[in-house]
Amino acid sequence: DSLPPGMDPPSSGKLPSTQDPTLGELPRGFHHLYTSIEYECASSLYQHYGSPRRTCLKTGRWSGRHVSCSPGEGSNHTEIGWPWHAAIYLRSHSIHSAGSGLQGAPEEASSPWQLVCSGALVTQLSVLVAAHCLVVAGVGKPQWVDPVNIKVVMGIHSPGQMRTLKQLQVSTVLVHPSFDPVTLDSDLAIMKLLYKAKISERVLPVCLPKMQGGEVTATQGYATGWLLASDSRSSSKPSLDAETAQTGVVELGDVVQCERQFSQSGAPVTITDNMLCAMRHPLNPTKPCPTVSAGITIIPSPATKPSSGPSEGQGDDSVVWELLALESWGYEKWNCGPGLYTVHTRINNFKDWIQKNMK
Repeated sequence: DSLPPGMDPPSSGKLPSTQDPTLGELPRGFHHLYTSIEYECASSLYQHYGSPRRTCLKTGRWSGRHVSCSPGEGSNHTEIGWPWHAAIYLRSHSIHSAGSGLQGAPEEASSPWQLVCSGALVTQLSVLVAAHCLVVAGVGKPQWVDPVNIKVVMGIHSPGQMRTLKQLQVSTVLVHPSFDPVTLDSDLAIMKLLYKAKISERVLPVCLPKMQGGEVTATQGYATGWLLASDSRSSSKPSLDAETAQTGVVELGDVVQCERQFSQSGAPVTITDNMLCAMRHPLNPTKPCPTVSAGITIIPSPATKPSSGPSEGQGDDSVVWELLALESWGYEKWNCGPGLYTVHTRINNFKDWIQKNMK
């Protein structure tokens, strides 16, 4: 008997049970009579539809109803915490006074901090971030913020968790040598931390892709970014107990359609091989479009068995999560709107460079 229509590989969110090897080999796509297959969604961000268990019947059909997983209306996206999701702060002075020569001046130590981007912890001493987040002047050759004016904060999962937060200083910033400040190709930088991030349930590194380059087979991912308040979160101290992450499911899109959409909007662009296009899943809960920092996108690693996803802000032990992309650019304050593409830096194209430089 063949598999039920619409059954996708486990990466799409449905997990078949294993078969009994003693029953002998069958052609690919066929199963023995009375074989049962159980399904569950790969993440708590999804809602299961159809029958959780289906059995191969004598009629040549499967019992139960067609199985699918879609983002549920009841999913609490804002409270999902990813332990590698970093909040990147810059001193406001370093942003607004670029080129003055005062970025690292001691008298500016009380300058307000501003939340600008998401980052991804990949080792205890390394955080990946989109390079454009650290540009303080883009006319001609880009000028970069001084590392003393960068702060990385880990462990923000919900308001009121000040005791669990980890504020980390940056010693060095390495921008990818092919970064283009105009096209934003190779939009990637490594921030090396002054001291190791202390690993805990709320602070963990995310895995890099298994190999350099190659085709991206994932069709969906989980994107998360920091909500930015109208006051730009600018204060003398980072408002570390008030930040909130927004997490949602995104679909990877066709490059041609992505370029066409930008062109029709009056912004012709070229999507390079180092970029991915993604848009919000249409079944994500509909909310007013907030201002969200450039975020990160992860997927369950194809090499592991996805399970129930993160629970209460912590990653599921049975899942190995892999960094797919860093958000690079889109439609500015409208970039979270349904049906609009955002463009992301494709991490697997940079794995070798990242591993070489994060040591």
